[in-house]
Amino acid sequence: MLTRLAWYLRQARGLPPAEVLRKAARVLRQEAASVRERAAGRWRGTFGGPWPAPGELARRLAPPSPAALREAEEWVRGVSACYRSHRFDVLGSGWLQVRHGMACPGLGGHRYESGPPVAPDAAGQWLARRINRANRLPARAVWAQIDPGYAPIDWQLDIKSGHRWREAAWHLDITFGDRPGVDVKVPWELARMQHLPQLAWAYGLAAAGAAGFEPPQRYAREVRNQVLDFIACNPPGYGVNWRCTMDVAIRVANWLVACDLLRALGAELDAAFRETLLRSVADHGRFIVGHLEYDPQLRGNHYLANLVGLLFVAAYLPRCAESDTWLAFAVQQLVHEVPLQFHEDGGNAEASTSYHRLSAELVVYATALVLGLTEQEAEPLRRGGDPAHGPRRPRLQPGPLPLHALPDGRRTPFPPAYLQRLERMGEFTLHVSKPGGTVHQVGDNDSGRFLKLAPAFQRVTVEEARARFANLAGWEPGQSADPVWQEQPLDHRHLLAALAGLLPRADFAAAGGAALETEAVRALCGGRPLPVAAGAAGSTARRSAAERVAIGSAADWERLLAELEALPAECRQSLRIPADATLLAGLRPLAYPDFGLYLWRSPRAYLGLRCGPVGQGGLGGHAHHDALALELWLDGRELAADPGSYLYSPLPAVRNAYRSVRAHCAPHVAGREPGRLDLGLFRLEDDARAECLYFGPRGFIGRHRGYGVPVWRVVALEADAIVIRDALAAPAAGEPALRLEPIVLPAPDAPPFSPGYGNVERPRR
Repeated sequence: MLTRLAWYLRQARGLPPAEVLRKAARVLRQEAASVRERAAGRWRGTFGGPWPAPGELARRLAPPSPAALREAEEWVRGVSACYRSHRFDVLGSGWLQVRHGMACPGLGGHRYESGPPVAPDAAGQWLARRINRANRLPARAVWAQIDPGYAPIDWQLDIKSGHRWREAAWHLDITFGDRPGVDVKVPWELARMQHLPQLAWAYGLAAAGAAGFEPPQRYAREVRNQVLDFIACNPPGYGVNWRCTMDVAIRVANWLVACDLLRALGAELDAAFRETLLRSVADHGRFIVGHLEYDPQLRGNHYLANLVGLLFVAAYLPRCAESDTWLAFAVQQLVHEVPLQFHEDGGNAEASTSYHRLSAELVVYATALVLGLTEQEAEPLRRGGDPAHGPRRPRLQPGPLPLHALPDGRRTPFPPAYLQRLERMGEFTLHVSKPGGTVHQVGDNDSGRFLKLAPAFQRVTVEEARARFANLAGWEPGQSADPVWQEQPLDHRHLLAALAGLLPRADFAAAGGAALETEAVRALCGGRPLPVAAGAAGSTARRSAAERVAIGSAADWERLLAELEALPAECRQSLRIPADATLLAGLRPLAYPDFGLYLWRSPRAYLGLRCGPVGQGGLGGHAHHDALALELWLDGRELAADPGSYLYSPLPAVRNAYRSVRAHCAPHVAGREPGRLDLGLFRLEDDARAECLYFGPRGFIGRHRGYGVPVWRVVALEADAIVIRDALAAPAAGEPALRLEPIVLPAPDAPPFSPGYGNVERPRR
């Protein structure tokens, strides 16, 4: 209790008093509930009994087309072989075989002993020393279903640092961020089990006779065995993988999708496994309902993931009063959350393009699932649920949920504004993707995903991977793994492919390209996607909302330039970037003022400027000091790019280096940050208050006040050049003189580029 209290106090440092009081009240409620839960788990166990309604988990997916499977054949063959041998590439670990007693490489000079190897027996007696007493018998019964010879995965291990949490630890007793080099995101990521749907594709390809695959049933048995392994070794509420409800929700959705895909592709899953899976799905649902990451003042991707995971659970379980209530609650809250978590322009309210990807993916799959419900299955939305089966906070609102007509006559719980925002989420991703396929990084990037049905992989050799990424310098794959497949976290085109299955716009389909994503979403929505003209959505021929934004006039442009030219020479810096006139002629201006991103793009160029709020209601949990920072991509050359995030809590100094203004191509004042970095690893206040003063045919002018006096950035688009000008107002009398540093692309002091969480490139020469 004292250890946990100290952990909470560390998390609260730097928060406003009102926020501390709110969090303290929530922690006290959690503690009271935890005492009751812990006592029940200690004496009665936490595995649930039979589900009150008879029946099986629902079937909602269809087999993909042979062409879609063939499109993914090469990478599925490579990664499925790794997954079958329990080799995983977890947030920059490189492909490693995850097992009990493995030697871990360490992180940032910090290395821990992971514990001894295990000798599992068929009856599960080996679990007696690991599982709390009340859960041992059901855990052993689950383990006994696993195929002989299966080697257990160590689900509690940070495979980078070697630190290991305990299976018998109550989830609220788990602390993190309090040991150097230890990253709780590593076991969480593996336990999301997002690789299981990819094993289902391997089954489908093997069953179709594709070369280089094992017999198909081996892939189905691997999915089955890994799910049983997790259930047996992670009783509900115990261990690190029940610490974060978001991860519980993502895991159960991936189980459901993987097993649904296997059955759609013709795999036979035995009755004992199906019953065990159903019970664990129910355990996951009950845990989510009891541990929602809800805050009345501030909610983000965690709460959204809770809702979507609960929605999948409710839609797949046999219907009863409990699942009906979960369905009604999840849809009710989803409709409420989307306009809170996404701005009217379609950008995400957490001020991060990568968190936009995660949250939009959640919304796309959830929306498709609801649209695919039959009239009978959707009855709880019309009738409402039973508050007795709903969460304590927030409370289920009285039904029914209002229904809205689509142009094709269907009625859905999604109002026109919701559907318009959904379409704009896709436009945002389409527009912030550079011609090379990667997105403009803004804010944090933890490589977070909901479902990884068709991730972007690049085939490289082990030596190429080591040469590119400093974090893989000592990586030894352990088996012949040359070539290997590296996921590309900055490629968000899969989201557009998923959207194309729900909202069949030609530009989304052309940019997305991943047919497996498109077909899965189309199957989820019952083969009846939204009409393109749904609500406020228009056709692909119309100008998007982002194209219609203009700020200021030609007179404002001239006036502002004259004012800046009048400043003393020592307060001004400029940089001229020559460019082919044909390259600049086709630039298309697009703006997302709510999110805070202004950009120009063409098939040969991308220029983006960050100028907007820090997100999360001003707390900036995923923001960086990037006011007026730019990214520039010309003819395949990355001239300026945000370096990303690399890591969160394992190495706090590294976290701050990536959040610093020094990491960004923004106006730099010698020796200064445009805000504080000591408020906590997940808080940046909006000291800069960046604002756009002009955006139009001439270019961009923006201003912020993070240095105590106004600083401006001008980007002028000339016929044969891009000209960047920075200016700094003179300080008031008695204030110290400030020095504006020269503009250099890329930022000279920036840390090495990180394309995704845990990976960091070697400095480019």
